Amino acid sequence: MTTPNIPQSADNSLLNSALRMRKLGNSGLFVSELCLGTMTFGGGEDMWGLIGRLQQNDADELMQTALEAGINFIDTANVYGGGASERIVGQSLKNLSVNREDVVLATKVLGPMGASPNSRGASRGHILNACKASLQRLQTDYIDLYQIHGFDSETPMLETLEALNTLVQQGHVRYVGLSNWAAWQVMKAVGIAEARRLCPILSLQAHYTIVGRDLEREIIPMLESENVGLMVWSPLAGGYLSGKYEGSEATEENRRASFDFPPVNRERGSQVIEVMREIAAGKVIDGTAVSVAQIALAWLLHQKAVTSVIVGAKRKDQLLDNIMAARIRLTEDELEALDTVSRLPEEYPGWMLERQGEYRAHAKG
Repeated sequence: MTTPNIPQSADNSLLNSALRMRKLGNSGLFVSELCLGTMTFGGGEDMWGLIGRLQQNDADELMQTALEAGINFIDTANVYGGGASERIVGQSLKNLSVNREDVVLATKVLGPMGASPNSRGASRGHILNACKASLQRLQTDYIDLYQIHGFDSETPMLETLEALNTLVQQGHVRYVGLSNWAAWQVMKAVGIAEARRLCPILSLQAHYTIVGRDLEREIIPMLESENVGLMVWSPLAGGYLSGKYEGSEATEENRRASFDFPPVNRERGSQVIEVMREIAAGKVIDGTAVSVAQIALAWLLHQKAVTSVIVGAKRKDQLLDNIMAARIRLTEDELEALDTVSRLPEEYPGWMLERQGEYRAHAKG
């Protein structure tokens, strides 16, 4: 990927194009294994302000850093900063003279964008209106990946899927995805889209970390079965996996102190962080010690089901640290140690499926 008129910085040259490209779901679309999340762009006196309030100049610096490092995937949403994040992303692409075809631009729709009961949700009317508004804010003719930001229980699923299909047919959207849906909901959408010959569901954006492996019960097996890509949000569990909250040097001086989300089982989490500290202590990249956060990101990048991990930051050095995690290669022993300490407790029907599956496995001899 080329980014005209963007000088290569000395810091970014250290990355040596470590990022790999992966196909997103059952498509020919290639995305970088790390995706730049822009939730920190444009927040004000609201929830988004607790996450980040980066304005244009600072956002341009982060965008430039990401692009130079080989990230071609950018994720935002219309609700981030009440539309401010989309506006900043769009302007940043213009400011940096980025060729539109060199980036994969993803945004989302669902949350309230006005006081009206119809200015939210996944109804046909709101999806079509919201897409038009997102295109204007992003200053682009098309959105590469348009995602439904959550499940709308008040709108028939068929209505939502047909609205997305309309946008694809009109050329405003290239691919469609979902976010924060249960396994049965995704599977139902996949089935409807196939039966009705609508545009297929390409991806699911979901929360997944080494201290939050719930997806492995139902969602990941379904994604692998249906060849649906997985984009991971909040891979450091809202900063918890930085290691700053556990151990003798623990502090509460960052985002999680004021915005304790997503939820974490800290009793189990402290054990996981201890193992990650031990692994990090034995690794160095270009003379720099590896951090607990980088081990957490590296673990996700070693998971077969993961297509791209969304990383956000408030500062350039934070983003560079996250990107460096792509250069970490965990050994089989290290992966086994991490799996053992973070493994989910057994639940039904998982333990019964495993037991009864032995009947057929033994038949293979």
